[in-house]
Amino acid sequence: MKKYTLLSTLLFVAFISSHAQEFTVRLAGGYAGPGFQNNENVLGPKVDPATPTTDGLVNLANINDSAHTYKPVHGSYGTGGNVTLAVGYMFNNYIGIDVGVGYGHSNDISCNQVREQPGFSPPVFLYANINSFSYAVTLTPAIVVSGAKTGWKVYPYGRLGLVLPVAGKLTDNVTIDANTLSGISPVSLNQDRYGWLGNYTHVTLVTEGTLSLGISGAVGVAYRPLPFLSVFAELNGQYLQVRGKSSTITKWDATIIQNGTTTTVSDLAARGTYRTQFSYVDQLSPQSNNAAYNANYNPNQPKQDLRPTSPGSNLGFNVGVTFFLSKKTLKKQDKDIKK
Repeated sequence: MKKYTLLSTLLFVAFISSHAQEFTVRLAGGYAGPGFQNNENVLGPKVDPATPTTDGLVNLANINDSAHTYKPVHGSYGTGGNVTLAVGYMFNNYIGIDVGVGYGHSNDISCNQVREQPGFSPPVFLYANINSFSYAVTLTPAIVVSGAKTGWKVYPYGRLGLVLPVAGKLTDNVTIDANTLSGISPVSLNQDRYGWLGNYTHVTLVTEGTLSLGISGAVGVAYRPLPFLSVFAELNGQYLQVRGKSSTITKWDATIIQNGTTTTVSDLAARGTYRTQFSYVDQLSPQSNNAAYNANYNPNQPKQDLRPTSPGSNLGFNVGVTFFLSKKTLKKQDKDIKK
């Protein structure tokens, strides 16, 4: 058995060491949509200021309390434009490795919410618009399989590997219109009961992710007009769920219009740490800093909440160029230039 294992290993080494060995530099860009899986919930802040114990991230939805409707918003933060710079090494014409660094900026995802405020007769409502987007820097190590036989200028290839987000943020911008709260003065709006509101209130919530891991792949066709250069077009996709680490309200500006005078104030400090910072955990207990679980929670510490996940899957296309760097290709280039 050991002899067969050794022989197989030697044959594999001989295979990957045969033919051309060369380093590669790949530059690509393109666009991706949500792919086949487009029924995942995306995340957004809860905008009902009358329920402070439930501040934080929830599933984004179009809500209308007056019509008693709730429609979840589905999609993925993996949609949008992207660019990738990768370096790799081809052991021979057929197999290699590739490590890419990619940047993607998602399309905007938005919803509208009409929330009834308790304690009023007839009822009064807040109107809110939430606009959500993200950007991410990812690391994508992969195995490359190529169908490039010697002398072929056009050939298929495939790539399969992992996707690891290493940086990025999810940003939610919220605009709340409280002008419809007739009979209530702007001064009383800007109190704890109403979540520090003005006639108009602008809120920004920023969420950061923690260690997450997905898979990615691509199939494409390359054209190699020169020994050191190829151009390609590919269909690619990834499956990724990004796990939340923390969220922070970075902006809470209340614009109050009274007696013809417009005043904008920042209410971040007034809201306190518990209502502006959120730390995510995998499980909550009576010891967690969460008012729904712990009556003795500390309002001067970030609120602990269950860890959310946001979808980063996509399916799209890229075009780009690959440079092949080896003694053989560089010598061939030098000869062509001299000619």
